[in-house]
Amino acid sequence: MSSWFEKGEKMSERRYWRSIEEMRGDPLPRPEPPGPEDFAGAGESRRDFLKLMGFSVTAAAAAALTGCNRIPERQAVPLLAQPEGTLPGVESWYATTCGGCPSGCGLLVKTRDGRPIKVEGNPQSPLSGGATCAVGQATVLSLYDDQRLKGPLLHGRQASWAETDAFVTARLDAIASRGLRVALVTETIHSPSTRRLIEGFQRRFPGALHAVHEPVSLAALRHANDLSFGRPVVPRFRFDRARVIVGLEADFLGAWLSPVEFARAYARGRRPEGATPLRHYQFESGLSLTGSNADRRVAVLPSELGVVALALAGRLATRSGAADPGPALPKLAPPPCDPRLLDTVADDLWRHRGESLVVCGVNDPAVQVAVNRVNSLLGNIGHTIDLDRPSWQRQGDDGAVTALIEAMERGEVQGVLFWGVNPAYDHPQAGRFVRALAKIPLKVSFADRLDETAGHADAVAPDHHFLESWGDAEPVAGSFGLRQPAIAPLFATRAAEESLQRWMGEAPDALSHLGHLREVWRSEVFPRQERWVSFDDFWDHALQDGVFTPPAETDKQAAPPPADRGDLAAAAAAILADHAAARAAGGQGGLEVRLYEKIGMRDGRHANNPWLQELPDPVTRVTWGNYVSVAPALAAEQGLEDGDVVLLRRGETALELPVQVQPGQPKQAVSVALGYGRTRAGKVGDGVGANAFPLLAAAGGFSRGWTAGFHIEKTGRRQALAATQLHHSMEGRPIVREATLADFQRNPAAGNEEHPHLQTLWAERPQEGHHWGMAIDLNSCLGCGACVVACQAENNVAVVGRDEVRRGREMHWIRIDRYYNGPADDPQTVYQPMMCQHCGNAPCETVCPVLATVHSSDGINQQIYNRCVGTRYCANNCPYKVRRFNWFQYANNDRFDYAMNSDLGRMVLNPDVVVRSRGVMEKCSLCTQRIQAGKLRAEAAGRPLADGDIRTACQQACPAEAIVFGDLAAAGSEVSRQQDSPRFYHVLEELNTRPVVGYLTRVRNVPEKA
Repeated sequence: MSSWFEKGEKMSERRYWRSIEEMRGDPLPRPEPPGPEDFAGAGESRRDFLKLMGFSVTAAAAAALTGCNRIPERQAVPLLAQPEGTLPGVESWYATTCGGCPSGCGLLVKTRDGRPIKVEGNPQSPLSGGATCAVGQATVLSLYDDQRLKGPLLHGRQASWAETDAFVTARLDAIASRGLRVALVTETIHSPSTRRLIEGFQRRFPGALHAVHEPVSLAALRHANDLSFGRPVVPRFRFDRARVIVGLEADFLGAWLSPVEFARAYARGRRPEGATPLRHYQFESGLSLTGSNADRRVAVLPSELGVVALALAGRLATRSGAADPGPALPKLAPPPCDPRLLDTVADDLWRHRGESLVVCGVNDPAVQVAVNRVNSLLGNIGHTIDLDRPSWQRQGDDGAVTALIEAMERGEVQGVLFWGVNPAYDHPQAGRFVRALAKIPLKVSFADRLDETAGHADAVAPDHHFLESWGDAEPVAGSFGLRQPAIAPLFATRAAEESLQRWMGEAPDALSHLGHLREVWRSEVFPRQERWVSFDDFWDHALQDGVFTPPAETDKQAAPPPADRGDLAAAAAAILADHAAARAAGGQGGLEVRLYEKIGMRDGRHANNPWLQELPDPVTRVTWGNYVSVAPALAAEQGLEDGDVVLLRRGETALELPVQVQPGQPKQAVSVALGYGRTRAGKVGDGVGANAFPLLAAAGGFSRGWTAGFHIEKTGRRQALAATQLHHSMEGRPIVREATLADFQRNPAAGNEEHPHLQTLWAERPQEGHHWGMAIDLNSCLGCGACVVACQAENNVAVVGRDEVRRGREMHWIRIDRYYNGPADDPQTVYQPMMCQHCGNAPCETVCPVLATVHSSDGINQQIYNRCVGTRYCANNCPYKVRRFNWFQYANNDRFDYAMNSDLGRMVLNPDVVVRSRGVMEKCSLCTQRIQAGKLRAEAAGRPLADGDIRTACQQACPAEAIVFGDLAAAGSEVSRQQDSPRFYHVLEELNTRPVVGYLTRVRNVPEKA
């Protein structure tokens, strides 16, 4: 199927669509109507009366009534003694390392009056580069989760630390005295100090096992690198050096390995103004965030990914003139994709030898060995693939965990300690694991809550949240990070490292863990630097910076790349056998199932975080749960629609979920997200979705992420998806603009020629001083959602829950619209962040009867909350549909028991932004509190504002640097330069709203022959 750029269509002839119904021209589904419960408890306030009965008084009378609307008075009690180093109302910043996932990005933590309220990326971090992902942004809310344990538990009851220590120590000593074994099951550990501590634990308890459990692991990648290069490591992938990228099921912009690092390099590499913008091909079995951003995406079945890798290896071997081109591949009927496309990809890779990169997310050693051969033939080893400075970010070992379960079943293990893992929920054989665990006399968990695994433990010694703890990290070899507490522990928790030290008999006081950390840095890290003579000086500066990279690492010359000794013939045999088995199952009507991580929920460890539950999936736009994504062709064949509840069954294994019809999904494969179906996550995460981990198939000791032979059975029931897909529809009006790179190079305004010249009846607004504006580059925006959560954290945006999202009442100030172009089986995708456009001729301002929405002298459309009476005229008149109405009092309301219904949860609120009340309209303010703070800082420093002094929350979080904010009145500012670009345009220019927010066109680097 051809897309618009292959047909040579003009921009005005392209047709964009947001759903299958819209593409077919069917009536669009609407959000659920309000139910009787929506009006319960409305009371008799003026605002409720006007909202329910309709606004029927004159504007003048309404304006006079606004003086009666008073916010409840609260008494402010000043501090009797100001804490040392703290100035009330002024933020402090602490550098630390993120613990939200194994990536280990550097963070800066903003605290107000002693409580963390916001995290940002550390600009000095080589991984984050000053940005964050959605999960990183949401970790500050997890700190204030009232489902966290308040202290240790012993046999299910509250206990003191002294009791817990005595119990665990006695039993560990008894096990050691009898010569029996204990096991430590941990998440990925890339902390040098913790690794040394674990080594000490194994010396203290001889024979102790250490198994690293990752629900979605890269164990096959490490094993394949051992087979191919003799190095069992995950390499560091240098996307910043690549000009052609080929992805095989690797969602490297979403949840694979180090997405923030990769996203920044990827977005910088594909800027069309560059000398050689990168080109990206993606072969995948479900539409991922990464695939939706590719210049050319090809949908294949999961079982065909290895065949694609073999086909590329064969073509490249032929081009290289290798004496052994590899195993001959039998002809496949039907082939996984057009052979001419594979020729095009191979040619493109060959032209960029040493500047190309092929990455694979399939947890299958055979497929990874084939990919290693591709990269070796291209000369990528040592250039875009760094084996000398590998990544320690994903160290899960599927085989070691399986071996541990077998040892537990044989009675060879008498004690198990769980640290940062939950295998009773997320192991593919969780039932078998729980049965084996029942035989173990001593079971200890460091979980922060009584999760599915901790519920089976004899003792639970809850670990600190990472924002409460000391620690360090080495996520990539030679790149170190430090972790320091930004707040004292909220509960009677204790660092897991300290608990281990005490049980080993090495911890005389609570500072022992910090002492151990400093000693490791003194002996292992300090000798690798050249600047500081005193360790204390070095420590203080490293702690302040949050990161440290030894000079020797930056200057280190790469060793010659190792020869590829992988057995491609054996790999090909295994790949083709899997493919044949999958085809045989498919011939009987069976479906292949792709299992993947969502960018917010990941493996389920953040299930109790409401910000992440309500974050729309970038591709499906669905919140609060998982679903079975099926191809439009399969849905039509089986009579399925969005929300139909089905059983995905193979023998005794079955999963019940609603259907989501997904363009770009292969017909014979379905996709299901992991991380849902929790039963002991907490009040927010329990019962949301279904647990898909039991579907993970093990092949050769590796959980490879897909399986085959499943069938769909209808249940006859429906469950409406909590989707934002069709909310605030633009009704088919052109709002995205794009061009091909070839057209752009001929004409930088390609795809952006249509600019109506309109007159206005309004007098020009006088500009006084600053004039704030924003530019968003659609070529850089990846749709990852980090900006959405960052805005929510910065501006106290409420969580409304699944039912309210179904009614179209989500409250996010910024949304990311996703548009398709082309056929349903092979669509092109473009993302567009959409917030208040701050129009110069704002339609909302002319219809508000109480002047609650007005224009400031510096170009901002302001919302005055204590004037608003909730007529919603402004929302009706907004062509961009970016205003949000508070249908309820979302704070202090048991119906919305998420983040604002307890004193603990409200600690995350930003005191610079008011919490809105029921009946009030709200929207993006361009972070006006940050604008005022920036002005004050410049004034206090006695200097004018500099470009970049003020950054909005969305801009600061964006890994792709897609958002630029600044002063349009300042000559030479970056936002002025962007808005002067021939790619720049305003959305819906024909309405003459004259917004200060605009966009740069999307430029696709499409291959000439693909």
